[in-house]
Amino acid sequence: MQINIHTENLSLNKKQETQIYSKFEKLIRLADRLSDEASEIKVNLHYERTGQPRFRYACEVTAFVPRGKLRAETRQDTLENAVDDVIDKIKGQIEHYKSKLHHLEQRK
Repeated sequence: MQINIHTENLSLNKKQETQIYSKFEKLIRLADRLSDEASEIKVNLHYERTGQPRFRYACEVTAFVPRGKLRAETRQDTLENAVDDVIDKIKGQIEHYKSKLHHLEQRK
């Protein structure tokens, strides 16, 4: 499993980067299939100056899994809130993905 972080219009210090990596590594433990070498998680973080400060930080996550692709995105007032919110969203998709795989394996 690879975790790639890409940033636009902001820079991360080492502490922020390690926190983000550790949060996404917890997602890998949810599903055994996500730990395959073929799986990959792309995280795009960006900052935009908008009229509303509560939507300045955006986080987009794309998880490439063996039988598909999972995607979630969010906008928040801080980078940490954006990452936490997108993790909650993608966690639900991972659980749904696991249940689909479980049902497919039972049908065989």
